[in-house]
Parts: sequence; structure tokens; C-alpha cells
Amino acid sequence: MPKPRKVNTLDSYATIRAVARAKPASALPKGPEAAEQSEQASVVPADASKTGARVARTAVPVKHQIDCYECSYKFQTHGRVTSTHCPKCRALLDLTDHTIDTEWVDTIKTAGLIRLTPTGVLKSGDLIGADVVVEGIIEGGRVRALHTLELAAGAIFSEKAISGPDLRIGSGAQFRFKQPAKYRNVEICGSLQAKLAATGLITVKPGGLLEGEIHAEHLAVEDGGGLNAQLYIGPKRQATDGDEVPS
Repeated sequence: MPKPRKVNTLDSYATIRAVARAKPASALPKGPEAAEQSEQASVVPADASKTGARVARTAVPVKHQIDCYECSYKFQTHGRVTSTHCPKCRALLDLTDHTIDTEWVDTIKTAGLIRLTPTGVLKSGDLIGADVVVEGIIEGGRVRALHTLELAAGAIFSEKAISGPDLRIGSGAQFRFKQPAKYRNVEICGSLQAKLAATGLITVKPGGLLEGEIHAEHLAVEDGGGLNAQLYIGPKRQATDGDEVPS
């Protein structure tokens, strides 16, 4: 007859395993902290999956690069705002976009986008924006982009009336610059004939054509792009006596 097992007794091996699994008393919370953790552990979200989804959709506000059109100071803003103050000169800056589709005789300054549509005519005043798209006519006044100036098909303008660090020739546009032009980066989607100098990158996109005399540090002609120009490509160097530099 088998010998009955004793109840509530542990052999030496079971005792060692129980001690190994036990949490040290010093690691256990005491007093109010223990009560708080116990209460938190007992609270279960009504729908844990929804809680997780809500956290997953949390996004950091988008950063926007701003150039102050009063003092040229560069800074960043977060989220969608319609105005802000320049941290340097304290000027109140407009950040909204503007569309001009009729005759215009006033000045617009914004750190947003300005678009002169095909029916828009600038008669006088200045258009200053972060990015400016010219599709209409510039009869008077001036257009200045803080970032990119885009000249679209059908635009009519004087070369002296437009300026900006970066230039983009829109698809289908055909322009011939009579005066030497200097920009930082240039993107050609249409056709441009010019004596052009760029301190950054000139890119000829598919369907684009660049002709004339080109001075640039970097040039990229993508598949489908055309190039028919006298090229001077390389790092900018200091001019010496007798050197001919683009004017």
C-alpha cells in the first residue's frame, strides 16, 4: 500500500525553487505607493485596442521654414498658422497664400505662396512671397520670391522685374533671357535659352531643354531632357586678372 503524501510540507528542492521565484521585500512598494500601484493595476481601459490606435495616430506638428521678408532672418514655425512674429525684427509676418486673377496695383508681402494666374495682370506694386508662380502678365511693379520663382507657360514679364534665389521653368514654357541671369538652383521643365550662372544645381527634367552658355557647380540632365549649351561646370574659384567671369 503506497504511503500517503503529507499536506502543507515542502521538500528541500521545492523550497529552493520557491525562494528563487520570490520577489525581494526591498523591491516591493510600501505605504501609499503600494496602494496607488494596486489601484492603477486594477484599472483596465474600456477598449485597449482603441487606446493604442489613438496613440498611434498622434503626430508631431509639421515644421515650416520661414524667411522674414523684412529682415531676411530664417526660422521655423510649427503647425498651421496664418501669421507669426519674426524673432529678430519682431515684424508681424503674413503666412497666407494669395491668388491674383485680375488687375492688381497693390503690394503683397507674405511668407506663403503668391500665384499670378493667366488672367492676372500686375500693373504696379510689389509681390513678395516665399514661392511665386507667374502665369499672367507683369506690366509694372516687381516680383520677388524668397525661395522659388516659377515661370509658367504664357507668362509675360521683364527680366528686371523678377528675382529669387531658385528658378523653375514650368512645363510647356518657352523663354529666352536677353540679360545674364544668376540663381542658386534651377529646374528646367520647359525650354530656356540664356546665359545662366548657378551656384547650386541645374536640373533639366524630362521634356525640358536648356540652351545658351551655362556656368554651374552641378548639372544634371535626366532621361528625356535636352541640352545644347556651352558648359562651364565645376567648383567656383576666385577670379584672377585675365579671367572672364559671367556678368
